[in-house]
Amino acid sequence: MSQLFNFSFQNLQSVADSPGAINKNQVVYAYTTQSTKTLLVLTNGESRIADNTLATVKSTFGLTSIGSPTAVNKQVVSLGEVLVNNDYITQVFDDTTSRRVEMNQPASAPVVFTTTATISAIVSASKAAEKGYAEFVCLITQTGTGSPTLTTIKNEISESVAAARTSTGTYTLTFTSIASTIQGGSLPANNGALNITVQEGTVAAPSFNDPISFLAGRSSSSAITITSVEGIVPADGLLTNAMIQVRLYY
Repeated sequence: MSQLFNFSFQNLQSVADSPGAINKNQVVYAYTTQSTKTLLVLTNGESRIADNTLATVKSTFGLTSIGSPTAVNKQVVSLGEVLVNNDYITQVFDDTTSRRVEMNQPASAPVVFTTTATISAIVSASKAAEKGYAEFVCLITQTGTGSPTLTTIKNEISESVAAARTSTGTYTLTFTSIASTIQGGSLPANNGALNITVQEGTVAAPSFNDPISFLAGRSSSSAITITSVEGIVPADGLLTNAMIQVRLYY
């Protein structure tokens, strides 16, 4: 069954156009114009200016980000972030220094985007759009004063993650390529959009008199910090095959 969404439209002069319901499967791609409006291109080739934020369009239509295209149909452009409907992507070609995203719509003149976003980034964005969130899951182990070691299970946020010990019991995971991988390019400060959980693994030490707990949160636009605590004192060596899950909601 088709999904209809209510949208209000306006023209390029910011004058209200005809509002109405729009079929999710009719949107081929969308991007933000220079005046911050959102341009929707439909399967029949018609273009509509939506009086809605790009963030709203993302969550409503589940479109995939392809980053900032350098060209569309061989014309040099600068559109900022562009969202495409992955139902209409025919193939993504790797041209070494850039990628070509070929669409099968609009039928009369299929669009080809050229972007510097990596294939991994496009795939990750596609998975996140389908679910509504991007996810990172790993096992983490830390001993002595060494940096944590990670066993990555799933990573849709960044192509690589660096782990470091910053102080006793405190460790940082940095998503080193988040700017080119995830939609928006950063971890949001809004905790409602970012959820981090730490599930205790096997504690290597023989026994503890005080309870053990783990605290986790965003420490920068590209990093999270985990603190392991015995009682009220940060302590090393408490993480052994613990599981960390990070979810970034759109």
